[in-house]
Amino acid sequence: MPARNTSRGPILQWVVVLVVGIIVVVLVLGLNLIARLGDGQDVLNAAKPAFTASSLNTDVAGIRIISKNVDMANPIVTPKGGGAAEVDSIVKFVAATNHVSAPQALKALEKEFPKTTALLQAIPLSAVTAEIPHLEAFLEKTLKVTPAQLLAALKANFPAILQTIEYLPHVTHNWYNVPGLAEDGLTNFDGVPVRTVPQVRDYFRSLIAVVAGQKSNFDSLDSTTVNWIPLVVLAIGIIVILFSLGMIFLSLRGITRKVAVASASVVVLVGVVVVALVLALNLIPRLSNGQKLLNALSPAFTVPRVKGDRAGITEVADIVTAENPIMTPAGGAAAEVPDLIKFVSAKTGLSKTAVVGALAKNFPHTTAILEAIPLTSVTSELPRVTSTLAPAIPKIPALAKTVLNAQPVTNGWNDVPGTAGATNFQGGPVNTVPEIADYFSKDVIPVLETQRRHWVTLTSTSKIDFIGWLVLVIGVIALVYGILMVYLARTRAT
Repeated sequence: MPARNTSRGPILQWVVVLVVGIIVVVLVLGLNLIARLGDGQDVLNAAKPAFTASSLNTDVAGIRIISKNVDMANPIVTPKGGGAAEVDSIVKFVAATNHVSAPQALKALEKEFPKTTALLQAIPLSAVTAEIPHLEAFLEKTLKVTPAQLLAALKANFPAILQTIEYLPHVTHNWYNVPGLAEDGLTNFDGVPVRTVPQVRDYFRSLIAVVAGQKSNFDSLDSTTVNWIPLVVLAIGIIVILFSLGMIFLSLRGITRKVAVASASVVVLVGVVVVALVLALNLIPRLSNGQKLLNALSPAFTVPRVKGDRAGITEVADIVTAENPIMTPAGGAAAEVPDLIKFVSAKTGLSKTAVVGALAKNFPHTTAILEAIPLTSVTSELPRVTSTLAPAIPKIPALAKTVLNAQPVTNGWNDVPGTAGATNFQGGPVNTVPEIADYFSKDVIPVLETQRRHWVTLTSTSKIDFIGWLVLVIGVIALVYGILMVYLARTRAT
């Protein structure tokens, strides 16, 4: 029978292995790595549709046309935008150019550019909002109906016009003070407060740019699942502890050189497996890229910004809902205008001309906007308008901005450039501006809302980029120390 070695050397060697195993287990449990990377996997799973090339292209195309829409509307929504104050400059220019009076110049504009002139007479749109309650009261009195009956009649016969009437006040009242943003304390990524619709647009544009810039880091981290990593590390730590305890026990009783060599070889094998795992799965660069992703996106997951995202996209959706009926013929409001005049005429016995005259006298801004729609008719006139008014353009910078952005908005409303083949997360098409608004509201923003809790868990306690190095160091230590143990076991006297 071979002699058994009961010296303290092998026992101390296995004590070192035991300590390494304990350290590994303590790190995994103490840093809550299992729960954190489990929640991290939930975030990756939820965010995966948002990080496809198609989705990111849709984000960029969507925010581009929304941005143009905001730039188009900003000068004409309220007096503060400046567009309404510039209308007189246009009339004076035409009057001076043609040597006629201002009323004559206005009539000339109405004859030459009827849709554009109607829109100019409608602004600011806040004036339309101010007329709406009075218009409703007028219709109730004229038609001899109750408010509920009027609403039912509009809903049944003129749903597109009703939609704009219902949502336009959301646009004009909230343009410079979006509900919820002040209360939630939304700021942009530089810490500047976000309160107005243009500021919301700028914030979303920055957010999309940050997300798009992290696609490569997201793809790197998501190349395989990450929730298994701490489980494997924990399992290795537990196995090392149990094995080393067993070997300490056996060493106390005495083991042969053959058994010492074999047991030390197990440590070498563990080291080889761990190192191979780290290198094969590219853990170090993946987790390093993952940390860059977390660093870049963590500001977007603060409570004020997540709440602000919802308030902001709700306002954007309300704007789109108000505009959709009047933007193109497909919206339906323009086709309903003659029917509305005919309806009032039939109910009151007044001629259509008398109905239009009464509306124009009492509700000039509302009548003007009805005459201007669809806004595609306005943009079809704009090339001639800008050619005729070219010398006056420098004097009307606010309206010039509306003119510059109107055509891209109306032309792209039902076919947003850059969205060919785009889909939402459920596979439905995303090609129109209303579909873009729904996509942001129902798919993109909910990722931030639903995953915030998981994100907080993932980013708490410590960074994650050290994990790949930790596992590699464990593997290298096991490998080197195991080789040393094998060497000492082979040279030990039997």
